[in-house]
Amino acid sequence: MRIRPAHLLLLALSTLSAAHAATFDVYTYTPPSGWTQTTAKGVTRVSRNAGGQYCLFDLYPATKGSGNVKQDFRSEWNTLVVKPFGPDDAPEEESGEPVSGWQTHLGGASFEFEGGTSLAVLATFSAAGQAASVLMLGNDEKCLEQFDAFLTTLRLKTPTAQTAPTPPKPAPAPAAGGLNTAPLKSTFKFDTTTFDDGWVSVVQKDWVLARRGTTTIRLHYPTGPTYNPDSDAALRDAWNTLVAPRYRDLQDYRQAFDTLNFERPYLASGTATSLETGARVYVALFRQAESGWIEIVTPDRDTFLKTYRLDPAQFYGVDDALLRPLRNLRGLNRFAVAASDLTGTWSSNASGYTQWVNAFTGLSAGATGFSSNETFEFVGNGTYRWSLAMASGVVGAQTFSGAKSSGKHAMKGNWQVSFSDIEGKPKVYNAYFEAGRGGQRILWMQSVGTYSAYVNVK
Repeated sequence: MRIRPAHLLLLALSTLSAAHAATFDVYTYTPPSGWTQTTAKGVTRVSRNAGGQYCLFDLYPATKGSGNVKQDFRSEWNTLVVKPFGPDDAPEEESGEPVSGWQTHLGGASFEFEGGTSLAVLATFSAAGQAASVLMLGNDEKCLEQFDAFLTTLRLKTPTAQTAPTPPKPAPAPAAGGLNTAPLKSTFKFDTTTFDDGWVSVVQKDWVLARRGTTTIRLHYPTGPTYNPDSDAALRDAWNTLVAPRYRDLQDYRQAFDTLNFERPYLASGTATSLETGARVYVALFRQAESGWIEIVTPDRDTFLKTYRLDPAQFYGVDDALLRPLRNLRGLNRFAVAASDLTGTWSSNASGYTQWVNAFTGLSAGATGFSSNETFEFVGNGTYRWSLAMASGVVGAQTFSGAKSSGKHAMKGNWQVSFSDIEGKPKVYNAYFEAGRGGQRILWMQSVGTYSAYVNVK
């Protein structure tokens, strides 16, 4: 969308038809002929709606401003447009000449609404410590032209000298101890991990909190299997659910995803004020493949870009080498294992299925599959029982095999478990816990190759 300079120059606002003039709050204006005018919840709306096409202008009463029209615009844009509609891009912005003592700033962007594309254009006026805004929403080409004409009829009350603009207030200093860094109490021995590279992770109710220097990471626990084919909507929903409740005054929000990548990455970011600390911070939300939603908080945008070199504005076709450092942050959800934590039965399942088709005839050539279950039962007195059951081969004629053993186990430090007998010989497994919602833990163990995940079944 391109906002023409004429839109702001038209805010000279000198000609008004007295015969049809209306007033509301600080505004005097002329509604377009034949349009509906209503006032509800302190907002006056002038609108038309017919044949699936709509165009409306909402006049919002003046409120306390910052004294800076651009800052007022971005605050109003976030409140009136970003939060309810989630536009596709940041607004294109332009400033106009002062009008009767009011500074003017205008911007607009498109957004998806009821299966189609609509346009939002916001005109913000700032003077004498006040900010007032008029919002246009519409889904046809004439709406922007009609908004142009409407603005030529608009006048605002001249600000009085006794309410001179006040300078913007700086963000409040972080409150001492405002960020909750305490681990969640659990039945497991280790709820905190200090890594060799300086990161410190703690288990908390809804995430693992990790900190290093001025950077804070939240590794959000999964909420269950979800799928939304609309990637923009999925990213907005994740931001509004996982991030937005802990911040206010969001500005410069951007979001993007990369369809060129087989494992589609998502990234949203913006500058906001933390409700926990009062500090103005830069917040990014990232996900790719099995990383889960990762929230990264840095003092400012420059710190994030210097560390991770990822920007939603330049995210399409991003090199995987730039995504890897963010994906690897999932590894901060890693906690040591104590012998007492293992008591119980831990189980891991795996399965696969392949359908075969004759390349020449296209006829089915049958199917093959496999499945396996591996179980460790830790008795609690240093002994264990282990079993492995497998089925594989052509579906309908699979063969079954298995193995069992028992013996003594012991911790080697807090990151390895030794077993006296696994398939006839002693083995040492690397081991760690991954924290989950509700105090749950997943036990990851590795003897050779990749790690396998075990869940406590009893």
